[in-house]
Amino acid sequence: MSLSLDLSGRRLLVVGGSSGVGRAVGRLACRSGARVAFAARRKERLEEVVASAPGALAVACDVRSGEQCARAVAETALAFGGIDALVYATGMSPLGMLETASHDEWRSVLDTNLVGASVVTAHALPHLRESGGRAVYVSSYAVRQPLPGVGLYRVSKVALDALIEAWRMEHPEIEFTRVLLGNTDGTEFARGWGSERTEAVTRVWIERGLFPSPTMMPLEAAAEAVLSVLALRGYVDDVAVMPRARDARAEVIARGQKPKQKPG
Repeated sequence: MSLSLDLSGRRLLVVGGSSGVGRAVGRLACRSGARVAFAARRKERLEEVVASAPGALAVACDVRSGEQCARAVAETALAFGGIDALVYATGMSPLGMLETASHDEWRSVLDTNLVGASVVTAHALPHLRESGGRAVYVSSYAVRQPLPGVGLYRVSKVALDALIEAWRMEHPEIEFTRVLLGNTDGTEFARGWGSERTEAVTRVWIERGLFPSPTMMPLEAAAEAVLSVLALRGYVDDVAVMPRARDARAEVIARGQKPKQKPG
């Protein structure tokens, strides 16, 4: 997949911009003419990204903190004079069976993948309403392909689906789009799993014949799919991006497209 994107003058807040899909989205947006605020909790990594992205802004934000979510949105709006799009690409994917999941693990994954998404959206809403903008949320095909050991992650993403639908119902004047990504190379999905947990869960997958597909798509393809949503004139509920088995390129399917509604 190769797109020619023109995002000249667009003002983006990319949450989760220090690595993986978020970083790739922000960098491509900058190259396409957008002004981008990269927000994440790892400020040192943000500085590295911004150094190679013209017109970019680094904003420290741990989405588990409501105060930092509010500040990240405010800093972006002040620096850019508003916000045209919010891209929520933050996510954590702990590995382990539900019976061993601690309260702290549940709290952390839900605060990161779900609660943070809603809190950031709430603060960005006035700016998106003013600009006639869109909020885009990066989700995963894990919601369609349940595997033992990734239950915490899957539950948080299923809940994210419901959250997006709720925002649509409450605010039809704003565009809320979910991007479902298949297996993507270059992310930190398995970061921090640890060899012991990985070996234990992998044995369960093999025993049950559930081992996930090794086919991966390039990180750049995922970023193009996310940003293609911003270039669309119609309202799109969902965009699904899956790697092709033969050449690992991305195949994009847009669903729920309808005429764009004007603010107010």
